[in-house]
Amino acid sequence: MKRILFCVVPEKGHLNPCIGPAQRLQAAGFEVGFYAPADISAQLDAAGAFVFLGPREQAQARPAALEGERHELSRGAVFAEKIRDAAWLRNWIRTLLIDETPGQIDGIRAIIRDWQPAVVVIDPLHYASALAAHLEDKPWVSLSNSLNPVLTDDMDSELLSTVRWIAPERDKLFASYGLQARFRGCDVLSPHLTMALTTEALVGEPPQSVALVGPAMPAGPRGDETDFPWHRLDSGLSLVYMSLGSQLYYHPDVFARVIDAARALPVQLVLSVGELVDTDLLPRNDERVIAVRYAPQLAVLERADVFINHGGANSVMESLACGVPMLLSPFCNDQFHSAHFVERAGAGLRLDLQTASVDEIAAALAMLLRPGALRERAAQIQASYARDGSAEAARLIGALASESRPVTAS
Repeated sequence: MKRILFCVVPEKGHLNPCIGPAQRLQAAGFEVGFYAPADISAQLDAAGAFVFLGPREQAQARPAALEGERHELSRGAVFAEKIRDAAWLRNWIRTLLIDETPGQIDGIRAIIRDWQPAVVVIDPLHYASALAAHLEDKPWVSLSNSLNPVLTDDMDSELLSTVRWIAPERDKLFASYGLQARFRGCDVLSPHLTMALTTEALVGEPPQSVALVGPAMPAGPRGDETDFPWHRLDSGLSLVYMSLGSQLYYHPDVFARVIDAARALPVQLVLSVGELVDTDLLPRNDERVIAVRYAPQLAVLERADVFINHGGANSVMESLACGVPMLLSPFCNDQFHSAHFVERAGAGLRLDLQTASVDEIAAALAMLLRPGALRERAAQIQASYARDGSAEAARLIGALASESRPVTAS
């Protein structure tokens, strides 16, 4: 039985899009394993009993100054405050992409040598896995959870400015391991196969070296499903779902303004608010507001009429797969790229929820709820997203593993 190894960043938005392709590969007869520098085994067990080859219980050893950063300074109140500082964010990105990479390579190389995968599938932000696969002479695939591989040359953002800043150091790092890599945005592109989880209906014609396979939806349980009070949903009201992701949720002021805006509309709100659910920072005792720590997002989106989110690539992918128009409020990084494509395609609106008034939020929600071009365009993209991106990604990865034919991204 041939083996496929996924190397992922241990965050929901990075792991979740890999679950569907992994399930399809497993169903096709491959043994599938995962590596991440933090323990993701619980979700992997629930999603398909995949092999987990990373550290258990605690994150991989890190410099003392960064100890615990992934769990303390990559989410919650501290992180929400830190990302407002452009210099801090720029250096945080540099640390994750450049400084931490050399110390991870040997460990991943040892896993590859021991487990002997036919193909290594990498998160293209996890540079250490690309370098380890290269050094072990294994074909590797870039499976991007973002829209970085399809960025056009005329686009710019604070993230792309940061990329230009670190590019000389990044190129030197890769060259020191004998790999003359190509990049688009933050993503390292594979010489074998690079995939983006979208379609032409959203992003247009892709670069020649990038395959648009469609959305990577799970073929079974994704492993992060949670209980939800479905009985509280009012079928007589439109459903507005709001999530700021698993890292950026700590914005009680933003959630509070959305709640105030929704009071003027015939809607019910479902809010995924992380640890805010345990505080008194959000209004309580409102039957039209359901606030939970973590929502079963796909199941909620199947019922939702509008999705308010931060432009996280996985959230955007899942919203479009369900045909739900979006109100997007990007905070940082590639979220602005996602918002650009959605707004350009006419499937959503962009509004800075940190500065918008209650009336402005209410007006945007009313526009998204009305029948018209925004809802029609979201439905058109949904039709293109009906293709099984997980199956297509698995087919291309499997073909590379089996060497049944040359694989080209076209």
